[in-house]
Amino acid sequence: MSEEWRKKLQEYYEGSLSEEEADEVEKELEKLEIYQDIMADEMGAAEPEKDVLPPEKIGEILKGSVRNARFSLIAYVTMILLLIYPFMTMMSYIYYGWGGRANELIDVAAQTIYVTEPNVSLEEMDVEEKVGLFSLDVYMDLYKRVGKKDINLGDWTVSYDLDSPDFPERNYITENPPDDIPYFDSKKLYHPDSTISNSDNDPWGTLKKLPEGTVAEVYISLNQLREPADMPELTEDADVEWRWYAIDTGLEAKGKSLEGGYLPPIGYPAQTDPDAWSPYHSEKPNEEQFMDSLKFLEKYEEQAVKISHGKWLDLDYRIKHLEANGLYSYGGVLTGPVKEILKLKDNDSVRQIQIGEVRLWNW
Repeated sequence: MSEEWRKKLQEYYEGSLSEEEADEVEKELEKLEIYQDIMADEMGAAEPEKDVLPPEKIGEILKGSVRNARFSLIAYVTMILLLIYPFMTMMSYIYYGWGGRANELIDVAAQTIYVTEPNVSLEEMDVEEKVGLFSLDVYMDLYKRVGKKDINLGDWTVSYDLDSPDFPERNYITENPPDDIPYFDSKKLYHPDSTISNSDNDPWGTLKKLPEGTVAEVYISLNQLREPADMPELTEDADVEWRWYAIDTGLEAKGKSLEGGYLPPIGYPAQTDPDAWSPYHSEKPNEEQFMDSLKFLEKYEEQAVKISHGKWLDLDYRIKHLEANGLYSYGGVLTGPVKEILKLKDNDSVRQIQIGEVRLWNW
């Protein structure tokens, strides 16, 4: 028996040959069986020795050995995977738990929403996370205040691979959901020095046509910049409530990022949140917490950009502008009865409005 044949036969026993090579070996074995039969006939062998197995039995044993070897290999690989999966899952929990990494990534998603989504808030009980194999899924229900009631806007799922998020999966249940990436002609808030690009509609006329027993969410653009503390004075003659202030960061007049693309507005809630979990709880003024949010998000700007409705945030430039010039608002979001909002039509400080959500009376 040649060395090459021995090697191939050994590999056949171990089940490491390809199907084609295994078939060739089995054909050779069948030839050997026939050869043994012929030799037995020629030599007049009366009967095989008791300790020598018949050729057909040898073939069955060889085939069974191949099957057992393959089964053992599959079982071995499966056992390794079953041992590795719990280990990798445990390592994933350690990765996201070490130093509060999961909580920090959840904060990135939450604070991005509060800063870039006008009049949108979260509830702690409606924020859930799920750790996978070095991945983290954050599930959030979003709410808007319309009148005196928080309505469910929809839900977002932010999925992180390690620390890098995918674009959120956004599911809205409202009639007018925002675009994934807004453009200039769909803006709702305008700086005093910017050109209004969607002035063809008549929001005041639309408000007049709404039933008196309704409440609305309205985006207000002003004719001049004002300090956030002075914003309530603009609406003191109307029974309405400011919900979110849009802040001038030095880029809103052109409405473009440093690279020339559409730049979404940023701002902060006008009201404090009694929930200590909220980024805008009552421990510090919202203006301070807004600056804290921007500085926190600057460390995770790549993640914040993917989560927001925009391609740029330019946080370094904006933070420097605010630190040098202070906080000034050019508008924001308010809510209240339609009849009360209509009182602002003759207010000289109001430049433009856009209607958001409308609901039945709950004031």
